[in-house]
Amino acid sequence: MSRKRLRTEDTDQTDQTPTEAVNDNMPLLPRRLELSILGGRPVNDLVKVVSDFLYKYINEPNIEIEAKLGVLIDKNTKNRLFLPVACEAVIDPNDSLNSRLTFSSDMTLEQHKSFNEILNKRFSETHDRNYQGARMTYIHTKDTDRFYNIERGGRVRVTTRKGQVIENGIVEKSRLANLNIFSPRTRLDYRITVNIETPRELPTGRHHYERIKDRMSYTHQIFKFDLTQVTIPETKNASGRDPRSNKELTHELEIEFIDPRVLLIERQNFEKKRPDRFIEIVEIFLNNIQQLVQYAG
Repeated sequence: MSRKRLRTEDTDQTDQTPTEAVNDNMPLLPRRLELSILGGRPVNDLVKVVSDFLYKYINEPNIEIEAKLGVLIDKNTKNRLFLPVACEAVIDPNDSLNSRLTFSSDMTLEQHKSFNEILNKRFSETHDRNYQGARMTYIHTKDTDRFYNIERGGRVRVTTRKGQVIENGIVEKSRLANLNIFSPRTRLDYRITVNIETPRELPTGRHHYERIKDRMSYTHQIFKFDLTQVTIPETKNASGRDPRSNKELTHELEIEFIDPRVLLIERQNFEKKRPDRFIEIVEIFLNNIQQLVQYAG
């Protein structure tokens, strides 16, 4: 009985190395890859959407631009928003979905501590004698915000520190627009908000709402990172009884422009057809947000 000859084709093919891989004249991977066939890098879609959003509102006076980390909640399910997407997605501000969304800027105590450790570590790194980049600054403050209802349905916030009104501490804050960003690969989403903070005179009468902010503020170049523990003190109703048994305590992290006029200047450069850095600034703003969101898991 004769034996069949074993097939060796598979072994032979495995052992062979493609000619291109060993041919110096035709490497598989060029030493330098060009950015694209047209020689440039396209603007990231998320950066473009956020840039357009901010560009629309940056021409208003007394602008505040901030991003808060938190969770987008579906009012119908009472749970975190679900979308069938695998990466970050901007919710169209004109879409009706926004009407059934609420944003919770509260995070867990563990997340708050983790961000505190991350920012403290980075602060120390930037102050090492051999560090060559931009250094961070840091300040720890404890302020009290009191809110007063005024005519026209507005609300004035008065911020005091050690009993004294701080500089620029009396403002009427009104919201211009929100941009919600869903981040399915992390535990936190984020919301970018454009507000107007109009300076006001000290209101009279009794405030109707109060909160205490224990805040650690880190600054890096043109951005400020506020890690805040917010306490709403117990209040008493007309009968003298306290309707709440415990103080309300939340933990928040927001990133904001120290002076949004930096974007206004770049918008004006763009409109006058001069070189501008508007897109670059917005991209760095998003880099800061996204990196912190990713650290939250």
